[in-house]
Amino acid sequence: MKAEVNGTELFYIIHGSGPPVMFMHGGLGADHTYFRKMFDPLGKNYELIYYDHRGNGRSRPADLSGMTHADWAADADALRHHLGHEKFILIGHSYGGFLAQEYALRYASHLQGVVFMCTAPALDYPDVMAANAEAKATSVEAVSAVEKAFSDDLIESDNEFAQLMGKLEPLYFHNYEAHQEIMNEVMKDMQFSASAWNHVNAHCLPEFNVESQLSSISVPTLIISGRHDWVTPVAEGGQRIANAIPHSELLVFEDSGHYPFVEENELFFSKLNEWLKNTWQN
Repeated sequence: MKAEVNGTELFYIIHGSGPPVMFMHGGLGADHTYFRKMFDPLGKNYELIYYDHRGNGRSRPADLSGMTHADWAADADALRHHLGHEKFILIGHSYGGFLAQEYALRYASHLQGVVFMCTAPALDYPDVMAANAEAKATSVEAVSAVEKAFSDDLIESDNEFAQLMGKLEPLYFHNYEAHQEIMNEVMKDMQFSASAWNHVNAHCLPEFNVESQLSSISVPTLIISGRHDWVTPVAEGGQRIANAIPHSELLVFEDSGHYPFVEENELFFSKLNEWLKNTWQN
């Protein structure tokens, strides 16, 4: 389904029924599809709202010149209004976690609760990321892919971006070989957008830092980190968010990288289901 909101057209899918839970995907330059296989079972108890950010995935191609995190958060709130929900729970993963933080800072009155998953309040630790990538990489090609992705060089096409992400994928796991097959299935329908990544890498990430503002978030907040996450490590990511938000809860998955909902699936959903249930009841 598609919604004309906030001057753009957003692609979204609703799965299941019950209290609403909205997902913000990572990337940017990725789309919502990698959530589906793992999170769809939650549809037994919740209305799951998956969507692609403006200029990403199956949403209408868009000129992203001047787009900010605040604009993407405004899109999400416009979609919430379009769907008729006064309150919902928001789950933001990776770059989607950056945008979820922005949403929580601007639209907290519409949040029943928020989950910041494998994300950070700023991406201000390039030396740590580089060292982590080098330690985890099994090839020079993977290290080169990291350097390319975060350089000032433009990625010329969606296909080039897809190939680059394929080279990076093993870094995001504690044990990639054990989960390679399922990730091939999870990622097979992904529609990549080089222009979205080029924009945020050049114009959004250099200015992104909300750490000093997070103390104003008072809604129930769950923070999820993977112990072996190279790009949003516990110390630089989840722990900083937890330190900044009073009464938040931090869960660290000890045998996971950037995708604990894949690597520690059973434990992850046991914890998430408990938190969702408690948050909607309170």
